Amino acid sequence: MAALAAALWFVIGLVQRTRAGAALADAAVAELPLTLAVFGIAVIWTLLRQGRNR
Repeated sequence: MAALAAALWFVIGLVQRTRAGAALADAAVAELPLTLAVFGIAVIWTLLRQGRNR
């Protein structure tokens, strides 16, 4: 689930940046830090939700 959230975030950001005129490689590099943050938050969220459901 976390990987799906991060991938979705990355693709949406990539599309927005390339439509604004950024090169594909530059847009990908610019999206990586936030994508990793979203992945981390999604992993933590998932772990917390699993702990509550036990």
